[in-house]
Amino acid sequence: MAPDTWLELATGRLDWDQAVTEGRLQVSGNRADLSAYLPL
Repeated sequence: MAPDTWLELATGRLDWDQAVTEGRLQVSGNRADLSAYLPL
C-alpha cells in the first residue's frame, strides 16, 4: 500500500473495507484483514 493509505488507515481517516473497495489495498489470504488493529 502507499504510505498515505497507511497513514489514513492508522489514524482512522480511512476504513479498511473502503480502502479495499477503492483498490487502495490488495489483500489475499485469511490473515490479510488487519481491520481489528486499525486505527492505531
